[in-house]
Amino acid sequence: MKGLTHFISAIATASFFPQVVRMSATPGAQIDGAQSSFILALAGLYGIMPDTLDFKFGRFFETAEIDVYPDPRNPDAQAIADTLGSAMDRAIIENREIRIQFHTVQLSADHWRQYQIAFDAERQEVAVVIGPVVTTSQVAFAGTEPDNRVGIYRLKHARLKPGGARSTTVDIMSGPMYGFRPGQDHVLVDFLPWHRTWSHSYVVGAALALPLWPLALWMNWPSAWLYPLIAFLGFSTHVTEDLTGHMGGSLFWPFFRERTRGLCWFHAANPDSNFVTDYIAVTLILFNLDRFVTKLIPLSAPVFFLLFLIGPLLLYFLPRLVSTKPAPKARRQDSVQGVIEAHRRQAAQEELLDESESIVG
Repeated sequence: MKGLTHFISAIATASFFPQVVRMSATPGAQIDGAQSSFILALAGLYGIMPDTLDFKFGRFFETAEIDVYPDPRNPDAQAIADTLGSAMDRAIIENREIRIQFHTVQLSADHWRQYQIAFDAERQEVAVVIGPVVTTSQVAFAGTEPDNRVGIYRLKHARLKPGGARSTTVDIMSGPMYGFRPGQDHVLVDFLPWHRTWSHSYVVGAALALPLWPLALWMNWPSAWLYPLIAFLGFSTHVTEDLTGHMGGSLFWPFFRERTRGLCWFHAANPDSNFVTDYIAVTLILFNLDRFVTKLIPLSAPVFFLLFLIGPLLLYFLPRLVSTKPAPKARRQDSVQGVIEAHRRQAAQEELLDESESIVG
């Protein structure tokens, strides 16, 4: 989920506490318990804290053993694939984790060279496809792909587990890091091995929220115990929401350091999942603010949610349910696989041609 989604969702979670909603009201509103408290905003701040810890601090303390800098003028797909595949093989041979950082290819202030990294568990291969030039808005310029754009490496020692590796596209800003570790009978592939580890732990969330209690007591804030509770719930809302994705998190770090795999329902950048979560959260916030403070909506809870939640979401998804067009991401993935398959066919034809010439000769 995006940062805004985590922020709003955390506030929605906190809004289910009547005392929290009343504390956030201004004293002039003539509401019992009104304090002009920032406690709802505190929930939102803790809701974005896990990713803030990762992307603003944690990532800069992580280093890769191998850095891949493709040549901007002549990107070599085969060299990139060889580097990737050999790193995976080394993880098995040397029985240790190997981390590799893929860097973006910036051509100018607003132009980047795109390339894709793909894992094929069926063939036990990794592939790299050099893509088109794109803008910072990720708008591609058709026809800018190089001629020799595909590189394939067949794994020699590492074994890929079906569904155990996430392919990705590298284009703008910063590239991804992969970590390869020896598993029981295959290589473990960690996408962004520094992300969603210690920072996405309920234990760490509790540790970061607990100091708010003595702080609230020292500041003489009423209901001081609520501040760490709401902060923890905001943090936990983020961690729980991330379980709907692919990466999951290290939920009970440092007691259990392995990253729990997500449910794989959505990708973090999926616009539908982010919009729907935002809409549900805002609807819940408005509902809770009204039932605990303003009491202006003359509707029962079932009618309110039917009119303002279920109905609008049905209207939002109806065109998608009747549409037969594939999702853009699926089309892009199909095109990458198509390029790889075309490369394989061409290589096979060239091999047959070489064999025929050697027989004739």
